[in-house]
Amino acid sequence: MRSSRTYRIKWFRMATLVIVGYCFYILTSQQLEFNAVSRETEATKARLEQLKQANNSLAEEKERLSTPAYLEKIAREELGMVKPGEIPYIQTENK
Repeated sequence: MRSSRTYRIKWFRMATLVIVGYCFYILTSQQLEFNAVSRETEATKARLEQLKQANNSLAEEKERLSTPAYLEKIAREELGMVKPGEIPYIQTENK
């Protein structure tokens, strides 16, 4: 009669061990998932900050482009435009 009881206790211990192992597996996988989401959130926040800075820079450029003096400067420097009667001067780089 004693061996029958010992057999039941071993099954109970085995079932308990399996349940504890499964809970450990679930908790570990959830923690790994949480860590991955946290890293992704941080990367997204950093990207958002970069885009905000780029947006501010573009807004400032838009403001500058609305002034005639800046437009004239861009036209002269980047497009090589001159006013009527001016003689264009091209500077070459010395290498």
